[in-house]
Amino acid sequence: MQFVCGWRIDASLLPEWMKLNEARVIVLFGKTQWQGLPVDLAVELKVPPRALHWLKAFAQRQGRPLLYTEQVRVAGEFTGEQTVYGFGPPAFQEQAARWNADGTSWW
Repeated sequence: MQFVCGWRIDASLLPEWMKLNEARVIVLFGKTQWQGLPVDLAVELKVPPRALHWLKAFAQRQGRPLLYTEQVRVAGEFTGEQTVYGFGPPAFQEQAARWNADGTSWW
């Protein structure tokens, strides 16, 4: 599986403040597909609210579903497990919930 951060691609669509060292989120464009649409993936321990807001607005404008992950914490400690959330049409959100339940790994 290839890993190419959204900042490393030519003509990146991410705004300047979304660089990894500033926004603290990794964005992978077109990580998978759903019903013929590219699905973008945002990964971090917890995607910062400003970055998540921008990514959701971008997804809506472009008609591209979005997956984003958050690390699971138990008693304040990270477990190494991730919860996957879907943003897009209800059917896509249901698919994201199935991927999460199935333990689909995005790495």
